Amino acid sequence: MNHKWMAALIAATATTALASIASAQESTKDEASPSDANRTRELPAANRAVELTIGTGYAQGFGSVGSGQPTLQDQGAAGGALQIGVGVRVIPQLTLGVYGSGAMFGRADTVESSANIYSATAGIQADWHFLPAGHVWDPWVSLGTGWRGYWVHTDPQGTTSLQGMELAKFQLGVDYRIAPTVSISPVIGADLSTFFTESTPQSNGFSNLSSPEINTFIFGGVMGRFDIPTQATDRSVASR
Repeated sequence: MNHKWMAALIAATATTALASIASAQESTKDEASPSDANRTRELPAANRAVELTIGTGYAQGFGSVGSGQPTLQDQGAAGGALQIGVGVRVIPQLTLGVYGSGAMFGRADTVESSANIYSATAGIQADWHFLPAGHVWDPWVSLGTGWRGYWVHTDPQGTTSLQGMELAKFQLGVDYRIAPTVSISPVIGADLSTFFTESTPQSNGFSNLSSPEINTFIFGGVMGRFDIPTQATDRSVASR
């Protein structure tokens, strides 16, 4: 069931991204003039825009949780993740915003065959773009921090829940700008997380973990970026 859910999620996300890309390409073709086709395509920078991102790909956790706890790789194998973000492009180089993610992992050898393993995050982030104007390719980095939760649900026992922080989330990508307001990017990233409290089917509420440790979750996939202008935009290319 895990793999079916992940496949459906990734397929739906990819379909949405491809539809948006096709629409953007058609729009670009319709607006292009013969003289445009004879010169290198240059794009104006996004600025003062509401920015939406959506990404999907591979995810996996590694490392210890705390004293007497199984490691993340003892419980969960490789899985799939969906990431979303909403922000404001305050200047062409900088986006400030919030993010959220959800992931479902495969089962490692030490968990029961009925187990379902999930994780989710939410927080704030900043993206820095190195070539925001005049270029089709735009490398970027992102840094964020926030909350992380992790759950292992087994029938009929119930759910074990871990709650903590995503201390630092780092991602790196290169946008391919299909249109002034649409881009798609390969992306890789990793975080440093730690869990502070735990709830088990046998416990009455949450309790503090003994000697919590820092662990990491990695991600690799593809991300779409959509800029919604909030004011009239100068169609000329900003100086590089």
